[in-house]
Amino acid sequence: MYMYYEFQFGNLFLCLGVISVCKWLQDKMTASNVSRQRIDTVLGALLLAVLVFLHTEVVTFKTYTLGGISYDWVFLNIQIILFIFMAVTVSSRIGAAYLTGTLALFYWERGFFTMWRGWLSFFAVLALAYVLCYYGTMMLEHYWRVLPIAFMISIIIWYTVGLQMRGDTFSDWAINFIAFALQLLLVNAFNLRLRRDYSREMTLTKQATHDEMTGLHNFRAFSADLHDIYATRADATSYFVLVTMDIDHFKRINDTYGHLVGNDVLHQTAGALADLVQDYGAGSRAYRTGGEEFSLIVRLPEHDDQQINELCRVIQYNIRKQSLQVGNDTIHWTVSIGCNYVDQGDSGYLEVFRRADKDLYNSKENGRDAITVHGELLAE
Repeated sequence: MYMYYEFQFGNLFLCLGVISVCKWLQDKMTASNVSRQRIDTVLGALLLAVLVFLHTEVVTFKTYTLGGISYDWVFLNIQIILFIFMAVTVSSRIGAAYLTGTLALFYWERGFFTMWRGWLSFFAVLALAYVLCYYGTMMLEHYWRVLPIAFMISIIIWYTVGLQMRGDTFSDWAINFIAFALQLLLVNAFNLRLRRDYSREMTLTKQATHDEMTGLHNFRAFSADLHDIYATRADATSYFVLVTMDIDHFKRINDTYGHLVGNDVLHQTAGALADLVQDYGAGSRAYRTGGEEFSLIVRLPEHDDQQINELCRVIQYNIRKQSLQVGNDTIHWTVSIGCNYVDQGDSGYLEVFRRADKDLYNSKENGRDAITVHGELLAE
């Protein structure tokens, strides 16, 4: 009997370890701007691999019993908990696909598909898992919301298991339920603590690297990102360009309409730039580098002058079409743009910033609302 409980504790620590690894991977990939779909694929594959490993243990030990209690219960509990953790964590279509595959493997291995009630159980569990999958983000804000659905999933699976089990007593079921409940509560508490610690860490990190008014990355993050690009450029297969810009006559807007309206202009400009940079994928970011100064680091697959020029014209067009209504006045504004590219021959990351800044002032000296790319003023 002692060995049974040793297996239960061993599985609990296995589950906590798997959750820790998943959280670590998720944090690392999120910090590296990896897409949500790719993160879900990695996490889903990892959890599926662990569940497959547990299935092989079930095949090995399910014929063994100790003190009338089957080892099958030991692995059943941890499989259900990891399945629920997958449903809550991997919240996307990819997650739904992994849930379907995992549950199908689970039911097939145990022979549940040979019974019509097994099929009903399969679809009931899958529906509840989809609820967790699609509302996982909301439920993680108050993780105890997961518990009722988790117990519903477990009861349905236990009922299906009971259709094939012979000889288990009420005490066997009671011991299994108590063990499962304790494990699920401990896993929930552990996962909740991890997420709270991560949320606190992310809040502090964001305060250090983001501009409070606009939500864009600040000059500190800008310098760090440029430094990283130069530190890894020898191995990089991508091409980076730096776009700097100033809002034209911003002081006049402040003096005429007040600083609150000026703040609205900054916020709206930041939103337009943030939306635009998303089209260029991972590695591209928007920054507020000064009062009315903004910068973009854009990642391109190759050095294409026409694409760089088009990028600057798109920025110019998107800012020109912005507007604010202040009383009877409609405010429009423009930006002066300087653009340069990361050169393999640069001795440091500040060189490209100096070149782009010089291009920016060339645009301002030529009437503003202008674009200068690598020292050349673009014609309208």
